[in-house]
Amino acid sequence: MARLTVRAEELVVRLSWWEKLLARRGNVHLPLRAVETVDADPSWWRPLRGRQGRGLWIPDVLCLGVRDVDGTKDFVALRPRRGGVVSVDLRPASAPFARVVVSDPVPDGTAATVRTALHLLRDG
Repeated sequence: MARLTVRAEELVVRLSWWEKLLARRGNVHLPLRAVETVDADPSWWRPLRGRQGRGLWIPDVLCLGVRDVDGTKDFVALRPRRGGVVSVDLRPASAPFARVVVSDPVPDGTAATVRTALHLLRDG
């Protein structure tokens, strides 16, 4: 299962080997400074937007890959039956994606961790 982590000044979506294979890409590395908002949502489908792009899309089972959204792209790694999600919106032109959405067993905790790292980065 994909995990959202913070490493130094970087936000990382860590994918398992099989997720890398299905998404046809490696881990997603984003500058922490590019983060605009971080939200936890108990519903996996609310943060989804746009059209299915490259990846694997099995509704209510697995949504993994890149979605096309009005000239931008979102990266999603969702396992709908595994709890809520963390949704991260990124500043335009500062990262390869406009939004990253990842399933998380404790979305509120992960969102709080990212927010704390972001505040430390901006205040420090």
